[in-house]
Amino acid sequence: MGLLAKNDNTIINNFMKATSNFSSPFLRAVIVSVLSVFLFSGNASAQPSVKGRVTDQNGNPLPGVSVVVAGTTNGTMTGADGTYVISVKKGQTLEFQCLGLTSFQKLCDGTVQTLNVILKEDTTYLDEVVVVGYGTSKKSSLTGAVSAIKGDEVLKAPATNVSQILAGRLPGISSVQESGEPGQDQASLRLRGSIYGIAYVVDGFPVSNINDLNPNDIESISVLKDGASAAVYGLKGAGGVMIITTKRGSKEKTSITYDASFGVSMNANFPEFMNGPQFAYYYNMADMMDQLASGAIKDRSEYNPYFTSENVAAMTNGDPTDGWDNVNYIDKVFGTGFTQKHNVTVTGGNEKARYYTSVGYFGQNGNIDNFTYKRYNLRSNIDSDITSRLHFKLGVSGTIAHRDTPAYASGGTDGGYSELGWLSIANQTIMMHPYIPEKYDGMYTSTIKKNTSLPQSPLAAIYESGYKKTRSMDLSVNATLAYDIPWVEGLVAKVSGVYDWSNSFNKNLNTPYSTMAFVDGTYSKKNDPRGVDNGINIGEGSSYWQQMVGQASLEYSNTFGKHSIEALALMEVRDTKSNSLAAYAKDLPFASLPEISQGTPTKDPVSGGSGATRSVGGVFRLKYNFADRYLVELSGREDGSYLFSGMDKYRWGFFPSASVAWRISNENFMKSVDFLNDLKVRASVGMLGNDGVPEYAFLSTYSRYGSKVGYRNPDGSTTFNPAYKPDVVPSLDLSWERYLSYNVGFDATLWDGLLGLEVDGFYNYTYDILAGQGSGFPASMGGYYPTYINYPAIDAKGIDLMITHKNQFSLGGKPFFYGVSASLTYSKTRWIKYKDNPEVSDNRKIVGKTYGAITGWLTDGLFRSEEEIDNSAWWGTRPNVGDIKFVDINGDGKIDYDDWGYFGRSNRPELTFGLNLNFEWNGFDFNAQFTGGALFDVSLTGTYYNGYDDNTIWTQTFKEGGNSPLYLVENAWSIDNPDGTFPRLTLGSPGHGGDNGVSCSFWWRDGKYVRLKSAQLGYTLPKKWMSHLSVSSLRLFVEGQNIFTIDGLPKGIDPESPGVNNGYYPQQRLLMGGVTLSF
Repeated sequence: MGLLAKNDNTIINNFMKATSNFSSPFLRAVIVSVLSVFLFSGNASAQPSVKGRVTDQNGNPLPGVSVVVAGTTNGTMTGADGTYVISVKKGQTLEFQCLGLTSFQKLCDGTVQTLNVILKEDTTYLDEVVVVGYGTSKKSSLTGAVSAIKGDEVLKAPATNVSQILAGRLPGISSVQESGEPGQDQASLRLRGSIYGIAYVVDGFPVSNINDLNPNDIESISVLKDGASAAVYGLKGAGGVMIITTKRGSKEKTSITYDASFGVSMNANFPEFMNGPQFAYYYNMADMMDQLASGAIKDRSEYNPYFTSENVAAMTNGDPTDGWDNVNYIDKVFGTGFTQKHNVTVTGGNEKARYYTSVGYFGQNGNIDNFTYKRYNLRSNIDSDITSRLHFKLGVSGTIAHRDTPAYASGGTDGGYSELGWLSIANQTIMMHPYIPEKYDGMYTSTIKKNTSLPQSPLAAIYESGYKKTRSMDLSVNATLAYDIPWVEGLVAKVSGVYDWSNSFNKNLNTPYSTMAFVDGTYSKKNDPRGVDNGINIGEGSSYWQQMVGQASLEYSNTFGKHSIEALALMEVRDTKSNSLAAYAKDLPFASLPEISQGTPTKDPVSGGSGATRSVGGVFRLKYNFADRYLVELSGREDGSYLFSGMDKYRWGFFPSASVAWRISNENFMKSVDFLNDLKVRASVGMLGNDGVPEYAFLSTYSRYGSKVGYRNPDGSTTFNPAYKPDVVPSLDLSWERYLSYNVGFDATLWDGLLGLEVDGFYNYTYDILAGQGSGFPASMGGYYPTYINYPAIDAKGIDLMITHKNQFSLGGKPFFYGVSASLTYSKTRWIKYKDNPEVSDNRKIVGKTYGAITGWLTDGLFRSEEEIDNSAWWGTRPNVGDIKFVDINGDGKIDYDDWGYFGRSNRPELTFGLNLNFEWNGFDFNAQFTGGALFDVSLTGTYYNGYDDNTIWTQTFKEGGNSPLYLVENAWSIDNPDGTFPRLTLGSPGHGGDNGVSCSFWWRDGKYVRLKSAQLGYTLPKKWMSHLSVSSLRLFVEGQNIFTIDGLPKGIDPESPGVNNGYYPQQRLLMGGVTLSF
């Protein structure tokens, strides 16, 4: 082994000569890296050694200081007396590192034998610059509630988009991801229980979303959590503001970095369903139970099984040609997907100009066939100092995205008073009977959905239904010109602007198909459930959206002794426009020629629309800092919105804020407290606004009526003209929603950074909420038409905190760095004002209830005996043993809507938390992110198109004749399972009195969970191994997302999909491996 170590360089050099003709430098780098793992770096005992002592500024010895030869795995740590000894070759550099102290480097020229080092206190964590509204601020001088992370943290997870990464990493943010469909797997973010979405700002300008932003381009993310921090954004800032800053060039030689990762995806959570024999057994049991309940039979001996033993044998004989089989359609539809990411960045610059350019590709092949998403990103940021006082910045970014799916939707949440799961692929998969073969007589098989006569065939829906193709392009160009005014020191004039443009083209082709449906033991041909009247039909549409934002500002910053002043005055104008159009044709002769010109117009051949908004605002901000101890910030924003009437008080809104902070640690009486590095107490109050109403809501708006109106001409003929009907009754006094925010908190750093605390308490009051309601006029005066008003109010109160700890110690003679951070947010939101019906009972009124509370009936388990039914109230007809027992709230002896109310909790967690663990040792690095939520309910019932919560596949056995989750049938009450914990087995949807699937507390489950959201393990090869290839760094890594979840829900139910429905595309478990190569 020693001989091998002495000759490792010779082996590598000989290999380099032998592979000099390789066309791929990257391939050479990888091969050399793998070879080097098996070679040792030489006999350390033969190298010259350096020894010395490390002390602090007061001469005290420093134990535990990391002493490492740069670019190698050779390292040690100082002892209790601060001394060290390490072997160093000539030309190598020693690095000294210790938490809370500045690092030190020394090049060893072969003559250095003794090296004593003094390490100074590191104040970087206090001087860290955080991006805030329209500017930056030192972390130590922040007076508002702002949380931030660096872009490097974003890359420590294999997330497909930025929104997925933030869960648990920043306090105050709750994240819910409901879908795993490629290109549609964004997380929904909310801040501190707000009812509004977060406003996004990228490089100083507002954007509509961040879903297509390349994570590799992110330099930092700041979240403005309180009103004082976000008030400068006034308009749209009520839900909090997230500021994303992208990377820029630096004054260094050109460097090139290539990142690549590849991996597979599969369902993270999805229930297990019955196989063929299980389906037959539980179907027979449910059928017998229904016949016993109806009186068709008196006891089980009279029952004639629907599925015979011969049928079950045919399911398992391995011969699908007989029309029977045992197919797991869940596995057939939900397989394994493939994901890949590639990114190249080029950065560098000099004193006059800096540049950053990146090109990225992201590709997803979903774990359902024919669901694909491809994204191409380009970004270039250029900074130029034209003169010593004139500075110019230019940013250009673009995204091209391709999303392809079958003609059917994948499935989705049933919330929002619509069932997206209707005829979706996920729903058809669950409807499919497992005892039917995939094909019969050369055609895909199907089952008939009960009460609809529509055939359900997920495989035909995937492979034969046609397609939906979306091609989108986004372009953004921003520029900033800043001038340092010479006659006033610290005064900067700045103008900036951005132009955003987005275009989307959609092409949907529907190709009718036929399947072989199994009905009562025989197969028959059935047509496409969408119908065949339009033949092969096509729809094509195009839309565009554009935004222009212009800003002009004066900024002033100066220090006079112990007094520091910063001031900002800014004007901003925003203008957006949008337009869309679509055309439809039917009876195309060939699916291979999918052009509208080849078909005939449909009944409604065209559609389209347009929109426009405009706003203008003025901002001022004044910051005062005395002796780095007393901090004050005042700001205000005046906004005018095109969505409100006139030019007076309704259209304009003023949004002020004030915040103060006291850095107690800088007081003289705190100097003796050695363990406390920084302690700052903060308080703030701020006002924000929202103008969330449709265009022209303050006017009478009209839409086209479905049919034309005819009138008689003098000659007796009839003329038909288009008819229009009113949509909204005008509301001329409509104005801004108001959002008042109070915040108190403190930041602390202890023991030279070993422990960090960030704690905030908040109260937010939102009033004059813009809401729709009936006009309040009698029907003869148009009272059935809606209008918009400023009326409802809600409040939210809670706390958020973050605790961080980092340290180092020696492991195996090598320094081991580790860090732990934990975040927690509690927020409860409730209704304060609402126009409740005064005639209804209190449990049906909204005021005082939790925002988003689940509605339904309270229950008391299941009926276990006929006597219990005799002594209980019920709805409608008499229930059966094994049905749900409802609670008679008002004691009137019956169950009706007077017993219904807002009894459940919200389906979004009131308590969210995250835990991050990381370490670095000997070239290895590790990062794991846990997330969790509590104090919320998951309802297994779904909200349908009519607004009612009702049965779903998760609550009713054999719903609509389909398959059922194993947990539901195995634990259902039956004569063979009298201790069953779920309602009785049944084939039908029993009427009221046995309606076990309505929304009620029986189906509301405590949603608390803990999830290992992501984990990453990497290894960076020593630099000397790469020096032969002129490679500065090579890192290999493996990573995963949605690795496991711990919860108390039925098996397979995802706590982050609170709107459980009749079929959805589950979140994906992602396992990837990759490489980062830098030159």
